[in-house]
Amino acid sequence: MASSPDIVFIFCDQWNARYLGCAGHPQVRTPHLDALAANGCMFDAAYTPSPVCMPARVSLASGLYPHTHGFFSNYTGKLFPAEQVTLFRCLQGAGYTTAKIGKYHYFSMEWGQDYEEYRDYYDQLGLDWAEETSTPFQGPFLNTAYSRLLKERGLLDAFITDIGDRYVDGQYAARPSPLPPDLTPDGYVCRQALSYLRGAPNDRPLFLCASFPGPHTPLGAPGKYAEMYDPDDVILPPNYDEKRSKHAPQAIAEMTAQYMGKITHLDDRVGEIIEALKKRGSWENTVVVFSVDHGDRMGEHGIVSKCGFEEGSVRVPLIIGGPAVPLETRGFRSASPVSFLDLFPTFLDLAGGDIPDYCQGMSLLPIVTGQADHVHDAVFSEIANGKSFNYMVRDRQWKWYTHGRSGKECLFDMVTDPRETDNLASQPGHAGTTQRLRDRLLTFLMSTQLNHARGYRILFDRIGMTFPTEDHEERKRIIHKRLCEVHDA
Repeated sequence: MASSPDIVFIFCDQWNARYLGCAGHPQVRTPHLDALAANGCMFDAAYTPSPVCMPARVSLASGLYPHTHGFFSNYTGKLFPAEQVTLFRCLQGAGYTTAKIGKYHYFSMEWGQDYEEYRDYYDQLGLDWAEETSTPFQGPFLNTAYSRLLKERGLLDAFITDIGDRYVDGQYAARPSPLPPDLTPDGYVCRQALSYLRGAPNDRPLFLCASFPGPHTPLGAPGKYAEMYDPDDVILPPNYDEKRSKHAPQAIAEMTAQYMGKITHLDDRVGEIIEALKKRGSWENTVVVFSVDHGDRMGEHGIVSKCGFEEGSVRVPLIIGGPAVPLETRGFRSASPVSFLDLFPTFLDLAGGDIPDYCQGMSLLPIVTGQADHVHDAVFSEIANGKSFNYMVRDRQWKWYTHGRSGKECLFDMVTDPRETDNLASQPGHAGTTQRLRDRLLTFLMSTQLNHARGYRILFDRIGMTFPTEDHEERKRIIHKRLCEVHDA
């Protein structure tokens, strides 16, 4: 792989991994991402370390699982400590210009605060260029460059009214966005990323993260994308369970039509960014990575939203492509389980930087370059539900997880039952597999505790005294003399 490539990370929110043309979805149109996958490496078993926005995003930035960094929910009331966000600083240390535009979610904003107050925090993160945009549901409560643009264009009232209505109707209310595509949060992030690329410095390799709020709710596609998919034609997931669902089939179809519209809108934005990269002048030495913090079940098992270990929620799309990806792996699809957290060391490996010893992920470059077919025997995910913790283990064949406050166990053979319709956890014939995966979880939790004593040196070593003689009594006299000098000073 070429040295010091430009690295562009296209990062989305709440995108079910099945909703890509290249993943075999029968309806959704994603030609630009399909092309990226055809010229790169696609991971069919990539999982988030936590199916919740903030914990997953903090894991990527820190290289740590949630039980180590301690952020398990979207509202914490505090900033994630800048000293633990090391990805960008490590990339700077490798000689990269670092930039992030869009959704961050390293902290929980209090309504009414202005993002511009956090510039010092962004500097501490190791970002040469930082621009944070509000998510749709936060937007009306914040005075940001985005809201000021909407006001200037006469669209702020329509935006506020729409979001206010959705607070009442629910975030899954399916109806078109009142904003034109360019002025949705996703369109705005794309515009700002394109603007940055036009003036980005060329004296050092670039790491750019374009972080889109979509296709996360609200389920309102903009402009032509709102009418692109007819709910009457939508094919529901094969594992849709009407008995379990709070939503009738027609409601799920309407949600899915808007969801797919938002996805195709984002795919078009991916195409715009790739065109801008081609004009930058370093396209032949560029890697483009696409992934998502977590999924959305979108009717699978009769459920919508995230916060679960079903495939629709916990599995994420992951594509590593671009001209700098080796020719021999272009179009390759890996079935080996990997973690979204693995992107932390992968980015540093691409950059030729040092991967910190505390990092709990593994670089995916051995798979991308064809040197290995896997880097993990298993991957993990975790979530806090109220007063309980739940965990998932996924190896090449099996997925085991605990569910809800009861801790109910689930076990699925992902080779023969990829839609997770037959829970084998309570069947005697699978007791050994269930126990093996329980034990694997215990080993994982024991081996990934952050060692706060790392680098500790005992007092005798810290003093660092050297002696010009091997004579034991003479050494005592030297120590006594030095200690007396301290008190005589």
